[in-house]
Amino acid sequence: MPASAAAGLEARLRATLEEHAMLRHPFYVALAGGELERSRLREYARQFYHFEAAFPRFLSAIHARTESRKVRQLLLENLYDEEHGDRNHAALWVEFAAALGLRSSEVTGAKLLPATRELIEHFDSVAHGAPQAEALATLYAFEGQVPAVAWATIKALNDHFGLEPGQFEFFSVHLVADVAHASAEMEAIIGSCRDEEGAVAATRQACGLLLRFLDGCLNHTESN
Repeated sequence: MPASAAAGLEARLRATLEEHAMLRHPFYVALAGGELERSRLREYARQFYHFEAAFPRFLSAIHARTESRKVRQLLLENLYDEEHGDRNHAALWVEFAAALGLRSSEVTGAKLLPATRELIEHFDSVAHGAPQAEALATLYAFEGQVPAVAWATIKALNDHFGLEPGQFEFFSVHLVADVAHASAEMEAIIGSCRDEEGAVAATRQACGLLLRFLDGCLNHTESN
């Protein structure tokens, strides 16, 4: 892809994330302002675990059908960060949930809300069957937002929920790691893209599902 076209695609993808930013959702606005009820944060902890636990499989599915060794290596590095060791990302999330007073079984065995299930099923379907650039753009729709979301969440947990750094290490890790992951995904999207409109549409669709996921967390309470 010519440099001018690559720059144009990158600008469009970044603009899509900005237009549909999770940080603009009422859930994160309330979290940042100290107005989010703990029960809603706990529901978010229960629901998001299942997306986080499934994310390595999305990476694996794209890796398995990617011809480019360079892109496979980028995906493998991301997958390793997600999965390796006892303190893998899913385990760190369970630790965060415990700081909110949730038992591990309440998180790993939580009933999925419809929007959570829709989000996971979409990412899984795209990872297994969409053109490579669109599959990568779907990952980017999430990981491209994570560093900013992690920073805002860390500040809110510290300022409004009284949590200490050791209790939200999940977010501290992603504050750094997903800068590299998102950058690698952007490079891979540009290198493999044959349909710019398709890549932008995939990003927009994934962003919309992430916002609907937050709708579900915000509108569902523990008493339901």
